[in-house]
Amino acid sequence: MEFMVKTAVEAATSAGEYLLKNFKRHQVEIGGNDTLSVGNRGLSKEITSANDNVADRIIIDLISDRYPDHNLLTEETGLIDNGSPYTWIVDPLDGSSNFVNHNPFFAVSICLALENVPISGVIFSPYLQEIVVARHGHGCTLNGRPVRVSTTSRLDKSYIVSCPGGDPDNHRFARMGYTMLQTVKDFRMMGSAAIEAYMIAAGRADAFITLNISPWDVAAGVICVQEAGGSVTDLEGNPWQLDKSDLLMSNGLLHDAILSELGAAGISQSNPIMSETSVVRAL
Repeated sequence: MEFMVKTAVEAATSAGEYLLKNFKRHQVEIGGNDTLSVGNRGLSKEITSANDNVADRIIIDLISDRYPDHNLLTEETGLIDNGSPYTWIVDPLDGSSNFVNHNPFFAVSICLALENVPISGVIFSPYLQEIVVARHGHGCTLNGRPVRVSTTSRLDKSYIVSCPGGDPDNHRFARMGYTMLQTVKDFRMMGSAAIEAYMIAAGRADAFITLNISPWDVAAGVICVQEAGGSVTDLEGNPWQLDKSDLLMSNGLLHDAILSELGAAGISQSNPIMSETSVVRAL
């Protein structure tokens, strides 16, 4: 198991170093065709750059070389099903819109799941030079030092981070933001679910809420928060599943209060959007 974690660290840092090298360019190739300058911010948040694909290949090649029988699920490639109980869940560039707009909040996220349950997670933020590593039963570290979730117990003293996730429009997110701003100290967006998740694990923020999020965006963050002493559920309080879903990560102390506020506002996912990631449930 320890060697698997080392593989995830190596894969994340290799991909991250490639991304950082290309980050300082003034133009980024989008989808292998068009070019986006830093000043052009009119594209959808759903952006895939050539850098996503190269980073994806760096990670897949390294993991496949060492564990050829394992499954992989990545944002760029989709599911590679080898019939294994082990599945590597990868976002090679979380925060692509930040990356192409020269915003340094982007990360590489790699999770290893056993029978669809995360058992290790690595998040590497290349520009910030921070790497978070979690292993089931062994806690969570940031740059090698153990971290724990915050001890904030009052909503009016809490800092909440969030992102719209994969909802087809921003109606629910706008309602959620309005709801939380009435009760919390501050409500912020960083543009990278992986970074927002490890901010909870490190105690830098108190909760992270997102809607209809894909598993590769948050799987590593899930175990990081859990191993740092936090709680992770959907917005109805059910355990997180390896599928596209609403998600709340918190320090645990605020969890029920946040769920209550969101429930009272009618913010729930009654019709989850299924995707090819659902097939992982059958592995």
